[in-house]
Amino acid sequence: MKPKKRTVAYDFLIKLVSFTKNLVFHSIEENFSDAENHLETPYPSALLCNHVSEADVVSLSIVYPRLKPKIKMIIPAREDILAPGFLQKEFRAKGVLKWIFRFIDATKIIPFLLRYIGAVPIKRPFRDNTRELIKRGELRDTVDNEWNDLVAHIKKGRNLFMFPEGTYNQDGFLNQVKRGAYYIKSKIGQLHFNSFTLTYDHLSYKKTKLYIKYGKPFQFDPDFTADQVVKLVSEKLGKNYTVTLGNLTSFVLFKFGKETKIKQQQFIELLLKLKKQIEISFPEITLASELKGEIFHDQLESIFSNLKKFKLIDWENQIISTKESLYHLPKSLHNLKKMNTVLYHKNQLTAHMSHLEEIWNGVFTGHGAYHETT
Repeated sequence: MKPKKRTVAYDFLIKLVSFTKNLVFHSIEENFSDAENHLETPYPSALLCNHVSEADVVSLSIVYPRLKPKIKMIIPAREDILAPGFLQKEFRAKGVLKWIFRFIDATKIIPFLLRYIGAVPIKRPFRDNTRELIKRGELRDTVDNEWNDLVAHIKKGRNLFMFPEGTYNQDGFLNQVKRGAYYIKSKIGQLHFNSFTLTYDHLSYKKTKLYIKYGKPFQFDPDFTADQVVKLVSEKLGKNYTVTLGNLTSFVLFKFGKETKIKQQQFIELLLKLKKQIEISFPEITLASELKGEIFHDQLESIFSNLKKFKLIDWENQIISTKESLYHLPKSLHNLKKMNTVLYHKNQLTAHMSHLEEIWNGVFTGHGAYHETT
């Protein structure tokens, strides 16, 4: 098996996608696990990442130049992205945008370019006509054939990129990891693994800020069961979420009770003490540059302004007051980013929660009540 080296055209196409980053993100911050500033992906490798939104496609174009070595990839993609008329069906745009999408769909340029990059269609559970396949008893064979196709591409010289969750994590949590990594491992004995984790801060700036934490190479014990592989993948992805100003603020707000009042300066002091204890006690946790720099007043005011618009807090005269609506759980966690963005961001910290609770209980027990602060 010889790796397929990337070509000028291949690199140029991915570079084109990366040019859209300024349209999607306020900024991008990358953190590496060592001083080499690259992601080890010796052939054959499987590169694993959490799945947040459609913006992940742009994120991948940022990650690609960090790969070492850079060779062509094979990328499992949802089936409908490669089907005719995807843009119109997915976004249901109106007006001028509708005609633009219709023109792009008519050219069939998107499926052509995606297939050139290495995208192959994969059926998702209870989507992409899988119900009909279940009725006919054909789902298992179809899925096996798709995974065998991925294995064949790897053996032809491509590295694998995959989202182990299979679907977007709409609630901020890392979704349940599927068994894809175990299946691929069982088919290719000398497969290397690495990962990176995307953290999206939708609160601190007018546009989303993206944080990318790159992992270190790892292997699975040959005797690992499917459940053990799933657990290890979940740990690798979950523990590399970045602690941002947005999700740390959300964590603190949920430590307060209903109708708690706290001065903005006291809130800032809480954040600084909390982040310092993270640095001292758990240096393996990645902190965003805003927290490291300790100069985040503008971003914090942007957060409070946004939360006031969402009617989750009141913020007047440098006093933050939590509202009862902050603690209401929506009936559905689908698209929690809009329904309760504080809970969405707090959920990003799930893998760090035991450490954060330990710090809070040890240092901030006395800060639990700020009622009637003036």
